[in-house]
Amino acid sequence: MFLHDRLVGTVSPDQRDRSRVVLEVDPGYEGGAVLLSEAFATLPGRRPPVESVTNFLGGYVPEGNHREKMAAKRRIDPGDLFALLNEFGGSIAGAVTLRRPDETTTGQPSYEELSDRALDSVLTQALSDSDQGIPDDSRSTLPGYQPKVLVAAFDGQWLYPHGRAPSTHILKPQVPARPARLFDEYYGHLLARHIDLAQFSSLIRKAGRTTYLAIERFDREIVDGQVRLRHQEDLAQALGLDWRDTDVKFQEPDWPTDPRRATARRIGELLGSIPGGDNAVEGWLRQLTFHVAIGNNDAHAKNVALMHLTAGTELSQVYDALPNLFADGLINWNLALAVDGVFDHRRMSVERIAAEARSWAVMAPARAEAIIAETLPALAGALDAVQPPEGCSAGLAEHLSWSVQRLLAGAEISEPKRR
Repeated sequence: MFLHDRLVGTVSPDQRDRSRVVLEVDPGYEGGAVLLSEAFATLPGRRPPVESVTNFLGGYVPEGNHREKMAAKRRIDPGDLFALLNEFGGSIAGAVTLRRPDETTTGQPSYEELSDRALDSVLTQALSDSDQGIPDDSRSTLPGYQPKVLVAAFDGQWLYPHGRAPSTHILKPQVPARPARLFDEYYGHLLARHIDLAQFSSLIRKAGRTTYLAIERFDREIVDGQVRLRHQEDLAQALGLDWRDTDVKFQEPDWPTDPRRATARRIGELLGSIPGGDNAVEGWLRQLTFHVAIGNNDAHAKNVALMHLTAGTELSQVYDALPNLFADGLINWNLALAVDGVFDHRRMSVERIAAEARSWAVMAPARAEAIIAETLPALAGALDAVQPPEGCSAGLAEHLSWSVQRLLAGAEISEPKRR
C-alpha cells in the first residue's frame, strides 16, 4: 500500500475472515505531511487494528450492485476484501494505491484514446451492466450505485485508463428510467459552485446517442502533463463504519441512536476533533444547510469527505448533492441523516438546523446561526442567477425557491404544491 508514492506497508488477507485485511506498516515508514486516515495511526513496523484498517480500505471498493457485478466479471467473491483490492485497488479515491508486487517498480499506467463511438459503447455498457464500464485490465474503481465510467482528459481528449492509471473525470450516463436525474444533478453543481461550496467543473455532453454528465474529480489534478493524486477519505471511513453494510452510511429512523451508523452529530464531533478543525465544522454546517434547502436526501456519510493535504486536513467540496426530494418519482420525505432528531424534510427550519449544530458542542451557537444566515440568502441569490438546465424535473427551480424562502421566513419548509 502506497500513499502518494511512499510505501506505507503490506496488505494481506485475514486468514480467519476474508472480509477483513491486515496491514503491516513498513519499518521504514515515517509518515509524512499527509495523514493517511483519521481512523487509526500508522506506527512503523506495527500492525494497526484490523477492524479499522478493514473499514478504511473497504470504504474505497465498489458498493451494492456494482460490487456484485464487478466481482462476478473478475470471478471473485464480492465479500472478499483482499480480492477486491487486488482487482480494483490500483486507482481508487484519494492518493492510496494498492500495488501488486510486480507493480511496485514496473507496469507503468497507460491510456487509450476514446473515440466518440467508443465512448458511447462504454457508457452503454455501464448502463446495461449497471456497473462502472471498466476494461478487463483496469484496476480502478469508485464507490457508489449510479452507473459511471472513469476516464482521463488530456488536451480535450477522453482517454480510457488501463491498469492502475488514474482517471481525472467521472462520466455518468443518462439512465432512461430517470432521464431528469442527470440534469437535476448538474443543476445542483451549478448552485453549489455559485455559492462557493464546490469548485470542480462539470458539463452535460453527448457521445453518439448517449447523454452524459462529465464531472471533474477534485481528488485529481494535472501538473506538467501528469495526473497528481490528492488524498481523500470519506466520513464513513473516518468514522470506521462497517464496509460490508452499505446502509450504515445512513441513519436509521427506527433506531436513530444505532452506534453502528452515521449521524450528522457524529460527523460534526469528528470534524471538531481535527487539529484546526474549526473551518471543517463550519464547512459541514454550510453543506448541511445546503442539503436541507435543496432537498438532498442522499447526503450520507460517504458523500461527505476529508482532504488530507500537506497543509493539513480540510473538508472537501460538496459533491453528489442533488435535489432528490423535489424530483419526479419521490419515494418519501426522509433525509439521510436526521437534523435535530427529525428526518422529515417538510419539518426542517432554521431553528432546527441551528439546534442540530448546537448538539455537536464544537462551535459557538452565535457562529452557527451566522453561518446558516449567510448560506440561505446566498442560495436564494444563486436560484435567481442560475438558469435551470433544460431537462430538469418539472417545477424544480420553483420548489427550491419555495424551500429557501420558507427557511428564510423562519418557518418549516412544509410541502410545496406539485404540478
